[in-house]
Amino acid sequence: MTLPEQVGQLLIVGLDGSGWDRELETFLRGIRPGGVIFFQRNIQSAPDFRRLVESVRQTLESPLLALDLEGGLVDRLRDVLAPLPAVRDVARAGLGKTMGRIAGRELAAFSLNVDFAPVLDLGVLESRKILGSRTAGDSPDEVIRFARSFLEGLAESGVIGCGKHFPGLGSGQKDSHKELPSVEKDEREMWQVDLQPFRALASTLPIIMVAHVYCPGLERAFAPERDQASRPIPATLSSAIVSGLLKGRMGFHGLVLSDDLEMGGVLEGRSMEEAATAALKAGCDMLLLCGPAANTRKIFEALLRKANADPGFRSVVEQAAQKVTVVKNKFGIMRRQGIGNREQGTVQLPDFDALRREINDFSAAVQQRLESNTLREES
Repeated sequence: MTLPEQVGQLLIVGLDGSGWDRELETFLRGIRPGGVIFFQRNIQSAPDFRRLVESVRQTLESPLLALDLEGGLVDRLRDVLAPLPAVRDVARAGLGKTMGRIAGRELAAFSLNVDFAPVLDLGVLESRKILGSRTAGDSPDEVIRFARSFLEGLAESGVIGCGKHFPGLGSGQKDSHKELPSVEKDEREMWQVDLQPFRALASTLPIIMVAHVYCPGLERAFAPERDQASRPIPATLSSAIVSGLLKGRMGFHGLVLSDDLEMGGVLEGRSMEEAATAALKAGCDMLLLCGPAANTRKIFEALLRKANADPGFRSVVEQAAQKVTVVKNKFGIMRRQGIGNREQGTVQLPDFDALRREINDFSAAVQQRLESNTLREES
């Protein structure tokens, strides 16, 4: 790969609109990103979205095609298919694998190959008003049990998951979309509690997403030489947490992905370009850029300039791009050609009505099981 191609491989980018046009094609061919993340702004109808994803897939070489499909509040396909129930309810009902199986079929129906789920944060009191029903439970065991079964279900459709938000937002009391939360626990407690789901699943997770969260206890443990009185550093930009803890002590060999670099939690006192450079230096393999194409171009160009001017940073880019290729190969992304086929300019569409019925039946089954469990508890 050329250096611009290597830089592009490190980016998972958002798209501005819901239709395929020359401007979008030019943008993607210019950046050649390693992946694309889709949002509800990109989805008008199931057939139109299927065609958009297929056009992106045909334009890029072996892209990660991702979407947030957690269930409940975070379900980008709810309006064009049917809403999946909340993770907390599914976990209580003991139907995690079934939910993963259905989510995998939903994503595969649109030729998507990555689900930015499951959430591995703990649903403790401190963050409940922020994370709500997105967490599978209050204890590590509950989270691990759900996540493991959910990932198994996803894999049946060839979809890979992403554990988030490392090293854990469960004890944070701020929304990282707006500002930087802080987890005031020492390294021992983090290791035994918040980090336990990530530790348990590290050997099987293809991707782990790092959060914009400040963990002073982990900083003291893994970067004792750092001036702890200096400005708080998000985990996303911390070599102590990404390289020292996640890749080092935990031995994680999958892809390390930053959370969206346009969120307020990472932009306190720094530009997006500075955050992107720092995240790669810290050990992130890929960067998530969910906002406008203009911002993505600025970051791409800044990283390319830095790599051209700084041999050390160029080496960081080269190693990360190689890692992306290795992981894509391992999980079949380089070989997979998607579910649909182009025939005379059209895309074969799956049976969306059948999918809707399956999702609705599953939601009813979850509710029935919860009600049955409640009756047993009351008796």
